[in-house]
Amino acid sequence: MSEELDDDISISMRFDLDLIRKYPRSNRKLSISVEKYGLDDRDTGSTDANQSQFISPHGVEFRTSESFQEGALLKIHVTVPNYWSRKQKLVDYNRIDQPDTFRILAKVVECSEVGKRGKKRLVTCQTLVIDEVDEQVLKNFLQDG
Repeated sequence: MSEELDDDISISMRFDLDLIRKYPRSNRKLSISVEKYGLDDRDTGSTDANQSQFISPHGVEFRTSESFQEGALLKIHVTVPNYWSRKQKLVDYNRIDQPDTFRILAKVVECSEVGKRGKKRLVTCQTLVIDEVDEQVLKNFLQDG
């Protein structure tokens, strides 16, 4: 009986990939850079992932040559065209610099091989932490264009 309960819990805890893939206009390509999140002081560098396959406030799916373990945490820097001008419509403060990216903390849900040689991997990540204003900027970009 405890095995049935464990199966029910794991099924309910699984991430629904449709939240990313079926989100309206989620197939719009955005430039991203990805790096592993951790307490290590060393600079791990970003991977060669340069654009998203699918993106939504719920998560990101991208291709890369690097392999990630399920459950690994990633810092994803997302570049939205005219990011600061879009964000300025939602906030009441100014900045001297004009950022062009925002960050998402995400958890790897799935990492699978793609292609004949298996050198590329398709990584699906669930969003864990995103600033609410940045989330709104992303939603507006996906809806409006």
